[in-house]
Amino acid sequence: MDLDQLERFLLAARERTTLGKGNRQPPERPGAVEIVFREGGLTYRDSYFGQSRLVGQEVVRRAGLVVWAMSYFVLIESPAGGGEELASFLQRAQLSRYRERRLLGPYHVEERAYRYEDHTTGGLDLFQGETVVTHHQQPVLRMPYLGGWVR
Repeated sequence: MDLDQLERFLLAARERTTLGKGNRQPPERPGAVEIVFREGGLTYRDSYFGQSRLVGQEVVRRAGLVVWAMSYFVLIESPAGGGEELASFLQRAQLSRYRERRLLGPYHVEERAYRYEDHTTGGLDLFQGETVVTHHQQPVLRMPYLGGWVR
């Protein structure tokens, strides 16, 4: 598998599983929420624990073997507009990003008082970055992440 194939697959998977939407499966790890997407011999599994502080991992498997992974930690502060408003904005921002065919930053979206901003160093093969969402310029969500090929 090359990076272009991986990128196309990840974009399709994330478009269909953003913010917990998609095909929930019995968890491989007890207590986790796990969403799975399959296409063309590849399997994507987003597995996370928590609600306002989440720790998670996205894994891509080919023929049952892990070939790519990303780990993340999400910290959600109490947004002034409420959790549903933040979740709705976050979903629109992420879907906009994936529909523009962009997995890694830099990327930003602004809508009313919200701003979604992502910065990444490296490429899909080895990267780290952070997503920050602000409301009236105050951070309401932070998500550092890192990942790449698994060998």
